[in-house]
Amino acid sequence: MKASHRWLCELSGVEAGAVEVADALTRLGLEVEDTEAWGEGLDHVVVAEVRAKAPVPDKDKLTLVTVFDGEGERQVICGAPNVPAVGGRVALAKPGASLPGGMEIAERKVGGVVSSGMLCSEAELAIGDGSGGILVLGNGDSGRPGQLVSEALGLVDHVYEISLTPNRPDCLGHIGLARELALAFGKSFRPPSPGAPSRLVSGVDRDEAPDELPMIEGQSQPIDTLTLVEARAGVPTLVPIRIEDATRCPRYAGGVVQGVTIAPSPFWLRYRLHVLGVRPIDNVVDVTNLVLLELGHPIHSFDLAKLRGGEIVVRTARDGETMSTLDGEARQLTSDDLLICDGEGPVAVAGVMGGLDSEISADTTDVLIEVAYFDPRSVRRTSRRLGLHTESSHRFERGVDPNGVAWAMRRATSLICTLAGGAAAPIARDVNPAPVAPRAIAFEPAHVGRLTGAEINERQTREALEAIGCSISPAETSGWRVHAPTWRPDLARPEDLVEEVARIVGYDAIPTALPRVLPSGRGLGPRLRLARRMREAAASIGLLEAVNFSFVSIGELERARVATDVLPLANPLSEERSVMRTSLLPGLLGDIARARRHQAGSVALFELARIYRKVEGQALPDEPLRLGVALAGPRVDHVSEDARYDFYDGKGMLCSIVEASLGATLEAVSDDALDADAPFLHPRRRARLTVDGVSVGVLGEVHPGVGDDLGLDVRAVYGEIDVDALLAVSASRGVPQARALPRFPSASRDLALVVDESVEVGQVGAALRGVDVDLVEAVELFDVYRGVGIDEGKKSLAFRVVYRDPEATLTDKKVDKAHQQVVRAALDAFDAKVRG
Repeated sequence: MKASHRWLCELSGVEAGAVEVADALTRLGLEVEDTEAWGEGLDHVVVAEVRAKAPVPDKDKLTLVTVFDGEGERQVICGAPNVPAVGGRVALAKPGASLPGGMEIAERKVGGVVSSGMLCSEAELAIGDGSGGILVLGNGDSGRPGQLVSEALGLVDHVYEISLTPNRPDCLGHIGLARELALAFGKSFRPPSPGAPSRLVSGVDRDEAPDELPMIEGQSQPIDTLTLVEARAGVPTLVPIRIEDATRCPRYAGGVVQGVTIAPSPFWLRYRLHVLGVRPIDNVVDVTNLVLLELGHPIHSFDLAKLRGGEIVVRTARDGETMSTLDGEARQLTSDDLLICDGEGPVAVAGVMGGLDSEISADTTDVLIEVAYFDPRSVRRTSRRLGLHTESSHRFERGVDPNGVAWAMRRATSLICTLAGGAAAPIARDVNPAPVAPRAIAFEPAHVGRLTGAEINERQTREALEAIGCSISPAETSGWRVHAPTWRPDLARPEDLVEEVARIVGYDAIPTALPRVLPSGRGLGPRLRLARRMREAAASIGLLEAVNFSFVSIGELERARVATDVLPLANPLSEERSVMRTSLLPGLLGDIARARRHQAGSVALFELARIYRKVEGQALPDEPLRLGVALAGPRVDHVSEDARYDFYDGKGMLCSIVEASLGATLEAVSDDALDADAPFLHPRRRARLTVDGVSVGVLGEVHPGVGDDLGLDVRAVYGEIDVDALLAVSASRGVPQARALPRFPSASRDLALVVDESVEVGQVGAALRGVDVDLVEAVELFDVYRGVGIDEGKKSLAFRVVYRDPEATLTDKKVDKAHQQVVRAALDAFDAKVRG
């Protein structure tokens, strides 16, 4: 939302600088994100009066203009076609001036004549589009010769970019912001008068029917100052209005202005729109945009001559009905779209955009002004379906003031009569089948203290609520009955009123009491501490954390081949989110499929979250904590471009996580029971994960059938660890004990064993570590080989055995003796052979 500092101060009566106003608005919750200065840097641009003009010799399109700049006359050569007659006022940039676009002004000789300055356009001064030539000022009210243009035209302004939350539609207009600004500076706010038409059509029956809105309210303008004009022949002064859907359009008003002359708006109006980012069009359309920016209530103007059938009908569209909107696009409509129609068809999409066939043009002489209130949900649906977000829909979607219709109508007709020379019908048609009354809220003043913890008394509470437009009366039993103004649709509950009181009194008045916080890590149970360490370990090895819905569909679980004894939701978001998950697998594989569809080559994810399992005889489910790791695609930063994530990558990552978080060694062992426990894994590329012989999870490549069913285009690896089982192992291991750093160096020997294909690597490694030799410190597998030199049905496993004596430096003899014992134990245990 753009807002003019100058305009806000005019409306609120506040006299404060741009920075002070921005700070005040931000303190009230209306965050000013940016401020842009306007009208600055024009120190050498002054008002000048034309004294003479003549053609430049041998230059047909140039004019030699003599101007008076308040100090003396000077000659300026101008190429614009609209140099005014003698006596006219123009904007003169003197030599030495630097214009906003970076142009430096100096004396120049053209056609043998010295030009002492430049007559400027709006574009050259960055105060408008300037498409019509140089800026021509009015004679009487545009300053004296020699006066700075920025001062004469009131150009100096600051425009705020305000970030508004969707619940504050009242601040989408300058009057709403001015109300807040007055509140911030402790001033009482009085809304401005909408004014009254200076010219009225005579001879209209003013019978004060319920659906009629007088253009002059409460004799705001003495009747003897009005000019009465005869109604134009054949032009109606009241247009019948029929609302067929009062739910979507509770109120619609239409007022007629006859005899307008379409022309450019005066400079003050063009400039006000320009600084706020709105392109000036003509005097009638500019008035509708000005009222929108002023009140925050969108209005629309129709060319009355282009409305067929002599009536306005508010109805929903027929499926397949079409119309062309002001942007020139043909729109196909559905029965969910609300339309404004004339006697023959649609002329506007209600609350979104007007129609091309009824727009104001240079030939327009009679205007119908529309001011209405549309249901926010209806406008939002239509705007999104059409992909058409406008200044109008932005406001209607959030909720404009349904009772601001009269003010907006009177304001628009008054300005159009003044700027376009029209005469307003004294009565506008105002159809209001579903009046919106202020919302009544039962409120206990003591509720403010209970919620905020601040000592805010009843007087402060009453003053704050009345300042935002609420009326207060005693409730039937106790407390107050607060009637919220209709321009504040966000005030619906007592808590909303408490928030307003706290905002206005000032959040600084709310005491701050820091809760007692334990040092980091303390106060958490063992389960949460382990989960935190595992999450940090997973992130540290390069895995990205995924956070998926706990709600899935039964179909997803079936395709993933995981448990389907599920907990259904009583009120599901959709069929795709109808049951609680029993595994992390569907969510993680869905993430991989989605990432691959978006051209992500390598995907490495983890999720640490609960799953939900039914427990017979219990109302509440079991909620075990699981760590899931999913890998797919090429390995990151691998020396081979063809290397893909496989079983061993998954094992390495899970081993690293368990080692870092628990200080334990994770083993992968085969288990035929995985056919039943993990049918989602490849039958020949899977393993059970154990720590200290206790099962804590599973790991393997995803079964090809599961990958196909879940839309994977690549082989994936999945591992899952039961965090609660891991926690039980941790408890049985006791408190980890630190060891002193070794004082003596280690020695290592490599051992390559040829064993049967059926022998598991983990079994061999465990056997080597279990040899009764005190010097063995570590056993590491570094190669598995099958191929030339190895018999069919055999494989070669290469281990590195590390030896260390904590009490002395090892000798070769001592290491060789220990190594022989290790080799002998392996040969005996697995009927192995040492590979030469």
